[in-house]
Amino acid sequence: MTEEKLPVPFPIPKEIRPEYTEWYHFMMDKVEFALKISPIHTKAHASRVLLFALLIAQKQGLSLSDWNILGAAASFHDTRRHDDYLDVGHGARGAAYYHAYCKGNGLPFYRLAARIMQYHDHPDSLGNKIIGDGFGPHGVLLYHIFKDADALDRFRLGPGGFDPRYLRTPEGKAMYDYAKNIWARVIKENPSLDKHWLEEKNGV
Repeated sequence: MTEEKLPVPFPIPKEIRPEYTEWYHFMMDKVEFALKISPIHTKAHASRVLLFALLIAQKQGLSLSDWNILGAAASFHDTRRHDDYLDVGHGARGAAYYHAYCKGNGLPFYRLAARIMQYHDHPDSLGNKIIGDGFGPHGVLLYHIFKDADALDRFRLGPGGFDPRYLRTPEGKAMYDYAKNIWARVIKENPSLDKHWLEEKNGV
């Protein structure tokens, strides 16, 4: 299956363009993904998660610090995957890489971003408790925003890959058609990506 490549074939809304562009180029130039060849867990996927996360944050009127937390989570969340399946634990490995990267390069480290990464591959019930205990309701809100942003890119998995009933935030739910259109632009640019990945994985 063809691996997705950049550049981004869709416009970035002006409301988030400066912040998106900064995080996008940082991820592209500086962040290393351990899974070198993947049809679905690419930097292109992370760039769309970044897009959706910043848009939800902007629509909610959140602070620039919150935007940066979400930007860090989007950039590093899939960096230490071992495979394209559930791979529970890849979030914790990505968080550890994020912490080491910030420490080694003298960059700001957002503890909440690391926690969001660590629990994005776990059920909400666990993440809500751990993040709520450590960061309160606002931390849980950012966790939900990030998980919605990650979910909004599930159109890439093909039919059956995305159930919008599981979206958590009103803004995330309202972005269903927008996210669908973004993926349509991607496959228009590269039709080989229009795959039924879940069906192929299951041998259907």
